[in-house]
Amino acid sequence: GRVLFLTDNPENNVVILSPGGELVETWTARMPGAHGLTRAEAGGREVLFITDTALHEVRKLTIKGDELLHLPWPEKTGFYKAAAEYRPSKVLLSPKDGEFYVFDGYGKDYVHHYAADGTLIRSWGGTIGEGENQLAHFGPHGGVVDTRDPGNPVVFVCMSDKQEVKRFTLEGRFIDKFAMPGGNPRDAVIFGEYMFVPHLGDQWPKDKNAPGFVSVLDRNNRVVSNIGGSAPEYDASGNLQPMHSTGAPFIHPHGVTVDAEGNLYVAQFSSPAAPLLKFERIK
Repeated sequence: GRVLFLTDNPENNVVILSPGGELVETWTARMPGAHGLTRAEAGGREVLFITDTALHEVRKLTIKGDELLHLPWPEKTGFYKAAAEYRPSKVLLSPKDGEFYVFDGYGKDYVHHYAADGTLIRSWGGTIGEGENQLAHFGPHGGVVDTRDPGNPVVFVCMSDKQEVKRFTLEGRFIDKFAMPGGNPRDAVIFGEYMFVPHLGDQWPKDKNAPGFVSVLDRNNRVVSNIGGSAPEYDASGNLQPMHSTGAPFIHPHGVTVDAEGNLYVAQFSSPAAPLLKFERIK
């Protein structure tokens, strides 16, 4: 029931709160560009994946901060001339035997698929393949592996600045996509039949002062509500109309998670007044 969130302060990368919001502890992974935090279970214990856009690497750590796995830039792929070109944004968990995906959301927009021991299985996205199989810049910032249909898991890729979400097979083959006009989809989390998608800002990066909002999508990927945003509207052809913030309560929502009771937690970017918000489920 504790709440863990990430900062890019290398003295306090991971902050742990009690369910009531009291500070429990902090620890550092010595990561000045810490960006994406993913909790997983491996070998019967909790572990954390942290991406770093400044050190150009991914680390797997225990819940206390002990390093279990270190993944530097994927030099052997041949996609990068130097480590500086690799700026990973998020790790997604595969339903297959501890496998995981690393999104190079601030680098060259590839998705790297790893085995549990850190062996690279394949890479996709970026300039690989043709048409929609490629991922444009700035593209794969965050997402989620949707296992609501256990027999047909799907990788959701939030294409932040492209105002869309693309769906792929676990092997990286493009399935389809849907637009999120007016927003800037940064990440995704599934709770029950619904999916929450935070938008860093309205029309970001055109307006970097816009506060942003959080969309709630149903099983058919239709927006049914916008927390802190305009009510979703679809035209007669089923096209979602441009959305926008209503001015409160957000300041750049960046990451989200949901607890067992359905309460929503929103971590915000560049928001010193309210870096973490909690919303109580009311029905």
